[in-house]
Amino acid sequence: MSRRRWFELLVAAGVFLLLLAIVFVRPTAKRTGAPASSPLFARAPGAPPDFGNHAYSAFFAFAPDSSRALVLYPMEFEQRADVYVMDKALADGFRLVLDDSLHLDETPKAAGWIDGARAWVVIGHTMGTVSPGGDLYEFVPETGGSRLLWASPDSGRTQAVSFAPPSTVQLRTFDANMMARGDSSVVLPAAAVAEGATAP
Repeated sequence: MSRRRWFELLVAAGVFLLLLAIVFVRPTAKRTGAPASSPLFARAPGAPPDFGNHAYSAFFAFAPDSSRALVLYPMEFEQRADVYVMDKALADGFRLVLDDSLHLDETPKAAGWIDGARAWVVIGHTMGTVSPGGDLYEFVPETGGSRLLWASPDSGRTQAVSFAPPSTVQLRTFDANMMARGDSSVVLPAAAVAEGATAP
């Protein structure tokens, strides 16, 4: 065989191996969470939008004492949301945006309060009809400091969709083809929730 033929075979083998790697390496591999020194969110400048103008849907979660609220906005299909920490009248507050270096293709899916000082948020893939949830984090609204409470153990087939304090994670599970789904829950150990979020 000529040198040219050997070169063509080598290139074809390289392309074949690359295609195999793309097919078998999933981008939703199990995460271990952000490093302790890296906040989940960063505070962004600017005034909060008018949530009542009905331009986009919003999700509201009031603190246990109703003194403030978390607002996910905009809550639209395949659009990235931000978390707003607002006063009880929803008139004054600030915006938290995800750290793009770790969560570029992800968005907050659900949020709520663990207690008056700590909140929870589900972070999952922005795109896709089979991505209603993701991984569950605890965070401190004032700083964006966070820690992972629960991560998908099976490359995203099982996703957290909500959290019921003190320790119940609501799950949505899909089959191997990401088609059929089922709902379940898991209870976190009390010590895992009691530790508190990492402040940056």
